[in-house]
Amino acid sequence: MTKLYFIRHGQTIINQEKKINGAHVDTPLTATGVSGAQAAGRELQQVTFDQVFVSPQKRAQATAKLVLAPNPTAPTMQIAEQLHEMDFGDWEGHLIKEANQDPALRRFFADPIHYDPQSFHGETFTSVVARGQALLHQLVKAFPQQRLLIVGHGTMLTLMIRSALGASIGEIMTQPQLDNTSISVLQGTADMAFTLPRWNDTHFLANVSQKAN
Repeated sequence: MTKLYFIRHGQTIINQEKKINGAHVDTPLTATGVSGAQAAGRELQQVTFDQVFVSPQKRAQATAKLVLAPNPTAPTMQIAEQLHEMDFGDWEGHLIKEANQDPALRRFFADPIHYDPQSFHGETFTSVVARGQALLHQLVKAFPQQRLLIVGHGTMLTLMIRSALGASIGEIMTQPQLDNTSISVLQGTADMAFTLPRWNDTHFLANVSQKAN
């Protein structure tokens, strides 16, 4: 059985400004984001990771470095291109309240089955799920009986984990997405049967000055 530890990146400036993150915008972590990643690192410092896979985006890589800092046995990070955040096209970097004026983008949560980002050059749910599942299956088959750390993004990781458990897009999008620097654990077997013993755990952030959002 492969045990996969998922961490969403720490709070960024764009998160703090309540703007849309995505595949092409990448701002530094805030002080809260740094503190949250350090707290996640302390929480996992006794875990022996065999492999570490990180999104190509800087906010995820910065988070991974902070998480791994107190872990003396941590292996070298490997970049997994499939882990980049969902592409929100022309709306990336814009205020969420401004972007929500677009009826097509509002369907992201309100009517995910009919979400069509073509008008603003975004990525579909089908695309995100497909690349996430392809990577997940690749990792479980390649690293049986190993512990993997995966650091990425809120929408991407939420879709990746929940779809592995058989949830539909509609079901996934009616539930809260992963919080910044949360820890989730997915266990998978060679026949692609998955269980989720830990989901969106942020209890270790209790002493962080401001919980990331």
